[in-house]
Amino acid sequence: MTTDTLVITSESRQLARVRVWLGEQLARRGVDAHTQSALQVAVGELATNSIKHAYGGRAGEPIHISVASRDDGVVIQVEDFGRPFDPSGYRQPDLSEMNESGVGLYIVKRLADEFSFDLARERGTRWTLVKYQPGAKPNRTA
Repeated sequence: MTTDTLVITSESRQLARVRVWLGEQLARRGVDAHTQSALQVAVGELATNSIKHAYGGRAGEPIHISVASRDDGVVIQVEDFGRPFDPSGYRQPDLSEMNESGVGLYIVKRLADEFSFDLARERGTRWTLVKYQPGAKPNRTA
């Protein structure tokens, strides 16, 4: 499994750099343009959450983004070292209303084939997205 990593700091202006880098990494791995765009949105949402929630808007804190190739697709991780995600505080948004929070994770869950997070760490959260190649996606029930 080939892995490439980008380290950014916790400023919103870094998100454009993430988008370009991720697009290049995914294109190099043969990911189609539509899927690239979806994953760029998902990773942007996770990095934004790290900036806003894990680091409370503090600039200069590290966020690591990695992309790994697998035979059946790609694995992307977004890792911060701030306040860990609290799953007990997450509520799926009611899409019939305007939501102040929770929409980003909802979007990420819809764009990835698999989505998980790791809190069993000294600090922070590691988010993992898996996107399968067309035809390699397992059957999922809605």
